[in-house]
Amino acid sequence: MYKNREQFVASPDTETKRTHIDKLQLVADFLRKDALEVITAANNGHIGGSLSSVELLTAMYFGGRFNFDPDDPDNPNRDRILIRGHEGPIRYPIFSLLGYIDRDELGTYRQLGSRLQGHEDMHETPGVDITPSGSLGMLLSYGVGAAIASKEHNRDNRTIVFLGDGEEQEGNVSEAARHAAALNLDNLICIIDKNGKQLSRPTNHSDSASNLKEIWSGYGWGVKEIKDGHDIEEIIDVYDELQDLRKPTVVIAHTIKGYGVEGSEEHFSGYHTLSAVPDRAVVGRAIGKIANRLGDAGVSLEDIKSYAMEHMTRPYATSPSDSSSVIDEEVFNLRYDGESGVNLEMAQSLFFDELRQNIEKLEPSAPFYFVTPDLLRSDIVKETGLESFANFIDTGIREQHAIAMSHGISVEDPTARIYVCYGDAFVYRALDQMNAAAQAGSNILIAGENAGIFQGQNGKTHQSIGQQGALLHVPDMSVYEPSDINDLYNVFSKALYENEGVSYVRLHRGTVKLDRDESDKGATDAYYVHKTDKTPELTIIGSGFMLQNAVDAAKTLETEHGIPTSVINVVDQKSLSQRLPEILDTDTPILTVYNGDPSILKNSVSSAILENPDISKPRGIIGHGFTEGTSGSVSDLIRHFGFDEEGITNVALEGLRRFNK
Repeated sequence: MYKNREQFVASPDTETKRTHIDKLQLVADFLRKDALEVITAANNGHIGGSLSSVELLTAMYFGGRFNFDPDDPDNPNRDRILIRGHEGPIRYPIFSLLGYIDRDELGTYRQLGSRLQGHEDMHETPGVDITPSGSLGMLLSYGVGAAIASKEHNRDNRTIVFLGDGEEQEGNVSEAARHAAALNLDNLICIIDKNGKQLSRPTNHSDSASNLKEIWSGYGWGVKEIKDGHDIEEIIDVYDELQDLRKPTVVIAHTIKGYGVEGSEEHFSGYHTLSAVPDRAVVGRAIGKIANRLGDAGVSLEDIKSYAMEHMTRPYATSPSDSSSVIDEEVFNLRYDGESGVNLEMAQSLFFDELRQNIEKLEPSAPFYFVTPDLLRSDIVKETGLESFANFIDTGIREQHAIAMSHGISVEDPTARIYVCYGDAFVYRALDQMNAAAQAGSNILIAGENAGIFQGQNGKTHQSIGQQGALLHVPDMSVYEPSDINDLYNVFSKALYENEGVSYVRLHRGTVKLDRDESDKGATDAYYVHKTDKTPELTIIGSGFMLQNAVDAAKTLETEHGIPTSVINVVDQKSLSQRLPEILDTDTPILTVYNGDPSILKNSVSSAILENPDISKPRGIIGHGFTEGTSGSVSDLIRHFGFDEEGITNVALEGLRRFNK
């Protein structure tokens, strides 16, 4: 694989190696000049971090120790590099040397319509492996996921994650590092660009007692150090030590933020961004000095390209593990034909047992991952046989890492089916990671267990109330709330079969029995579960657990109070703008019932109605739910919050009295 290494590695003192190092230094000088010019042209950008990592990245791409393909940036056997997104000013010039982008494009950095985004975007720029990375701290989790997926496909590539020493402070990094060590991911490397500065001040002002070597060694990682992160020869020597690892390994590289621009060492942030440079003339002088050095060396652009490619090593063009792209999607397309009225926890067991049978029988090429942050007891895992048909990964109590890691798996293998068993009450903990995965178009099914009052006696801290409202406003995320086993099969199958984007499914643990028309048995949007044969005077619209009691209340309203009432089950609130005009044919009042903040479903219904001028406008909308939890059994809480048949009936009657005044 390393066909060119022996000529300059076998004897560290050979002329060949010295010449190679000298040439790489010229490449690094050229790239530093490019980075400064890219930022200057945009009048915006992160100078400090881009310049501190120039030599580290030059040696990484062009030093002959790692594998990249100039002809195919998506070669599945390439080594992956994950780096904080604002390093574009140095990475984009590297991509131009590799031939991934034209040099003319460098002048479009951060401009509207440019694919050279202010923070790198894997969908826009070839050579960018996994994003988004604008919110710091997630990259190592992405890397863990990518390393897991690479092992699943028996690839011998490596995943290299670059972190700044400021970013390394993020808690998500610790979650990922400790889990990576537990998995013994020997194909994962982390390089910490220890430049000593962050946006607001030197890192030691907020991290003075931290010893990175001891911390990472304590995580269970191998630890190596580069004393001078601008000495290419030392960098190459340390990279040589990364070729045959037995566990995840971190390299702590001591660098200077803003290296090459006068005054950066003295500045509190190391010239974090161009706006932090008090005298822009120093940037121009730095560009001039580098240009003079390159001129004195007599090197042209073509020389630089030649030097960069001279010892570059390429990955294999193909791999047997990637030869088959056939996916038996029918494995994941399950339908339920039995009776409703099955407890939703049992419904999940039935679904996964059927899925297990399909996987064992049909052996799909797409792997199935079952991920959980310590939410599934080991005895249940054993009883269900999850580990026999799924890549079962328990991340421990690391919610942020579980989601970000799943994103890394999905990007590395878009065919993979990924199910995350999550806690609905803890959505806020990993909302940033969920948003990032959705923004990137990852394919993940997240099941939020124990929605609303179903955390019962744990009390308000564990009873999800407003979380669904946040999820509904995450762009490109599908959000579902099934009522019964039929709904659950439909939404699980849709998410796993279509495998398009992030789907969040909010799950209760109750037993709901519903009737539906034959045409609605496969519905995942909204449909009637009870329709009066008279002119309705009230429409109840609910989601999830509330539907059973809503239907019972509708029958009571009609038989005991003479109020004909219909009931609509909303599985997908985001579909209401399109679906509600198709099924709502009355201007009678609406009562929304929701196992959470009443405004969530009420606002979705109201918005759908107001967005459609042709829809009949109701005389009013009442929202019923709860806004503050408390301890109690689920049955007690149902009565306490008025979620039973009697409670919903009383809320409806009171609302109608108001509207009919």
